[in-house]
Amino acid sequence: MKLSSLSIFTALFLCVACGRSPRFEVSGEIAGADPDQYVVLEKSDFHGRWMPVDSTKVGGNGKFSIHADAPASPDIYRLSLDGKFVYLPIDSIESLHLVSSAAEFGRVFTLDGTDQAKRLAEFEKELIALSDPDSTALAQFKRNVYTKYIKDGQGSILSYYVLTKIVNGAPLYDPADGEDAKYYAAVATQFQNYRPNDPHGKMVKEVSLAAMRQRNSALGRKTVVQANELKVIDIALPGVDGKMVRLSDVVGKGKKVVLIFSMMTDPNAPAFNRQLARIYEAKRGAVEFFQVSFDEAQFEWREAARNLPWINVIDPGNATSNALVEYNVSSLPAVFIYSAEGELVERPESLDDLQRKL
Repeated sequence: MKLSSLSIFTALFLCVACGRSPRFEVSGEIAGADPDQYVVLEKSDFHGRWMPVDSTKVGGNGKFSIHADAPASPDIYRLSLDGKFVYLPIDSIESLHLVSSAAEFGRVFTLDGTDQAKRLAEFEKELIALSDPDSTALAQFKRNVYTKYIKDGQGSILSYYVLTKIVNGAPLYDPADGEDAKYYAAVATQFQNYRPNDPHGKMVKEVSLAAMRQRNSALGRKTVVQANELKVIDIALPGVDGKMVRLSDVVGKGKKVVLIFSMMTDPNAPAFNRQLARIYEAKRGAVEFFQVSFDEAQFEWREAARNLPWINVIDPGNATSNALVEYNVSSLPAVFIYSAEGELVERPESLDDLQRKL
C-alpha cells in the first residue's frame, strides 16, 4: 500500500514529536519455518560486509515483523534465514511485505510494498532463471536488464543493486570489462545528475575509474590517451540539422580539436557551456570544438545546441554509447584534445585545465 503525501507528513511529524527517528517495517510470512527460527535484518557497509540490524523469531504461524530506523539515503538491506537471503530496497519510511517458505527462501518469494521492491524481486527471479548461459546469451541478458531496470533509474538504489550484483562469487557487470564499463558510466552519470550526494553514486564512480585505470595500465598507458601514437577514434553522429557529422572530418586538418562529452539537459550544462564559449572565443580560428551529447530529450538538446557556435552532435545510444566505452569515459562531462596533426594527446581534468593545455 502506497502512503499519501499527507500520511508521510503525519508519520514524520509524529516521529519527531515523540523524539524517535523515522522507521521502516518489513513483515510477512515464511511457510514451514520452525517457530524457534530467527529471521535477521542485515545492512551492508561499503566494504561488502553485512551487519545485523535486528532480528525476530518467526511465529508459530510463520509470520514475522521487523522495524528499523530509516536510512539517511536509499539503501539495500536483506533478510537472512539459515544462510539464505532476500534483498530489500529501502528508500524511507515504507512497509514491505514478504511471502516465502523456509525451503525456498531467497528463490521463490513475493515482495510487495513499493514499486522498487517488486522490480527487485522480478530481477532476482529472472537472474535465477538464467541457467548457465554462454557469453552471447549473457551479454544479451545484461543488455535487457539494463533497459528494463537501470536505464530510467535516475540514480535509484535498484540501479545500484542490479549493477553491483554478485553471482557465484563474480560480478554480473564487471567494471574491468570494456563492455560492462559503459553500464558503470551510465549509473555513475545518473547519480551525478539526480543524486549527487548519494554515497552509492560516488562508489560506482570510484569503482569505474579504478577499473579504467587498471585497463589503461594493462595497455601500457600512463593516462587514458597515448600521446603521439593513438590516432582518431572516429565518431559519426547526427548534428542539429539531422545530417551525419564525422569527427574524422575535422581532426587532423591543421587545427586542434576539442572533443567534449556532455549532456545539454544537465542542470550544470548552461554554466559549463558558457565557460566553453569563453575558451572557444579566445582560441577562435586555432581550435575546433566537437561536442557529443547523450541526452534522451532530443528536442531540448537541439534547442540548446543550435545556439552554440561549434559542432554539436547527439548520440542516440545515450549513456550506453560505444563512444563512452571507446574513450573510457566513466562520468560526464569529459574532454579530450586532438593535436593539429590528428593525434589524441590530452585529457584535461577540468575546463580550467583545458584552457591551460590549449
